Amino acid sequence: MEDDGSKVVSFIDIGTNSIHILVVRFFKDTMGTPIYQDKESVRLGQHLFRYGFIDRETIEKTRIIISNFVKISRDLGAEQIIAYATCAAREASNRKELQDAMKAEGLDVKIVSGLEEARLIKLGVFGPEGPSAKSLEIDIGGGSTEIILCKGKETLFSDSLSLGSGRLAFEIGQDHERALTFSDYDYLRRHVDMMSYRTCRKVREIGFERAYGSSGTMIALAKMCAAKRDGDASYMMYYELVEVMKELYTKGLEERKEVLGMNPVRADIIVAGGAIAEELMYLLGIDRIEITDKGMKQGMEIDYLLSEGYSNFDVKESSVMNLAKRCQYDEVHAETVQRNALLIFDKMKEEGLHNISDDMRMLLSYAATLHDIGEFISYPKHHLHSYIIILNSYLLGFDNEELRTMALMARFHHGNFPPKESKQFRDMNLKEISELRKCAMILRIADILDRHRNSAIDWIEIKVSAHDVSFLLGSDYDISMEIWKLRTIKEEFEMVFDLGLKVKKA
Repeated sequence: MEDDGSKVVSFIDIGTNSIHILVVRFFKDTMGTPIYQDKESVRLGQHLFRYGFIDRETIEKTRIIISNFVKISRDLGAEQIIAYATCAAREASNRKELQDAMKAEGLDVKIVSGLEEARLIKLGVFGPEGPSAKSLEIDIGGGSTEIILCKGKETLFSDSLSLGSGRLAFEIGQDHERALTFSDYDYLRRHVDMMSYRTCRKVREIGFERAYGSSGTMIALAKMCAAKRDGDASYMMYYELVEVMKELYTKGLEERKEVLGMNPVRADIIVAGGAIAEELMYLLGIDRIEITDKGMKQGMEIDYLLSEGYSNFDVKESSVMNLAKRCQYDEVHAETVQRNALLIFDKMKEEGLHNISDDMRMLLSYAATLHDIGEFISYPKHHLHSYIIILNSYLLGFDNEELRTMALMARFHHGNFPPKESKQFRDMNLKEISELRKCAMILRIADILDRHRNSAIDWIEIKVSAHDVSFLLGSDYDISMEIWKLRTIKEEFEMVFDLGLKVKKA
């Protein structure tokens, strides 16, 4: 354990094409924050699918990669390394030789079944609560393709097909370094059809509302489709994939590497992987598939949290708490400011001073937690440092506008308060500007009320008259300095709420 009470765990996914590592630091009561991730191409399946075993050269390459990943994990403080191997290790006649090579580097590897792999992929893609809509997930690996149909926590159907980009490229005897004919490519699609028709029939019987694709193959195909469109690789259309595949299979290996958006490392297996994706989309009637970079290793992380009894999988809250703890925030002060800010927000809403949505209330709550994290850099101008950190934090669960909103609230909790014409509000409409300034003022008041960081305020009452907003504060402490400081922001308060500000102790 680190001095900050966190725990570091490393997750290693030994796939048929690549070996992935994800190292996560888990702070108390959070879902963890990634501190390192990487992957190395090893191609365990290349020799396996041609000859039935993994050659010694590939086993040695795997040992070297594992040795490096174990060292990285230990250097980062990992107390535990969880390693799973999938299709290639399942099927290799000499899998014990592979396991022994990794064990020699201090890594005990668990070989998981195809259905267990599917379960972990589902956890990684959808989280422990699962999708709200009936959703289909397709993960095209090197040796197997996992298909999962689920809604919420319930798995409606799952299967692991003996289809994969590496298996299809190396097992059926085609030379994928040369250009293929239409007949060659059609043979690949018919093979996919033959291997998947029972599964596809079952999926069609159950039905689904949304389709998702994960794995390196799906990501690579989506990038090539996006390169011909607008660069948005978060989804892929069936008709786009058909056109991309025509371009790919009619080119030799070196020409294929030059296709816009192509990852050259995948050029020898992308035609096989694309054939699987195209035929499954055709058979299942998928016009559009959403692409995610989540998968097995994220599923391993969530599975670990579940095994540790963790139950709060609120991604936004966890992201905020991870950032706060990494910046060594003042926990008691942040909780006090958050409590006061939400209390003021709610009482002002009751009094008709605003009608701001609960979504904005949530952002105010998170901004209150993070408002002082800039002190991690230095106290002078800490509000500006907080702004920069939040804006550039890439917090999971938040979009860019939400990050910007929280960052601006934190920026204006201290220092000069902005007029509504400020350049900081460019690209925002008048309603958005008004709501943001009101929330920033509420945060400023809440921060002032804990000026001495002693949680002095026991209760707050707010009354509104024709001309003023009156704050009545309950406390057993001397809060004369807090009251004085609040009176210094009367002009700014009036600029925001069009009412005067009165403050007194009960």
